[in-house]
Amino acid sequence: MSASEITPIDKVTLGRRGAMATIAMAAGIVVSYGTAAIYGLRFLFGRQKPPRMVQVLSAALTEVPDGGSRLAQDLSGRKFLLVRSGGNVSAFSTTCTHLGCQVHWKTEDKAFICPCHDAVFDANGNPVEGPPPIPLARYPVEVRGSNIFVSMPEA
Repeated sequence: MSASEITPIDKVTLGRRGAMATIAMAAGIVVSYGTAAIYGLRFLFGRQKPPRMVQVLSAALTEVPDGGSRLAQDLSGRKFLLVRSGGNVSAFSTTCTHLGCQVHWKTEDKAFICPCHDAVFDANGNPVEGPPPIPLARYPVEVRGSNIFVSMPEA
């Protein structure tokens, strides 16, 4: 093969069929990489929808003493405390916001106590003493007749 037989690249023409094949291949690459990017981002960041709330039958009103508390759990085993003050019932997570220890309701002090670092939360779940940075998670409560229903994120 001599030097005169070699065609320089800039003199090669694609033609209509070659141009269409190149465009189709480029479009296929764009679509496949775009799809992979969407699924990759969804995997990394997840869906940003708020969790669905479900109502859990927690206890009868007579099971929670006035001024006292009752430990309850939902169907997935998450524990929460029901605290009653007259006709008002509140539900709080039992997980301390510092290191995840289980808090307990102290009736005489009307406060939640975390035994791990002597943290104290007031009756509304707000941190009063100790290292917890944020309040306890609070769940909406609805009293229907003599039953207490707590709305919790679906597990």
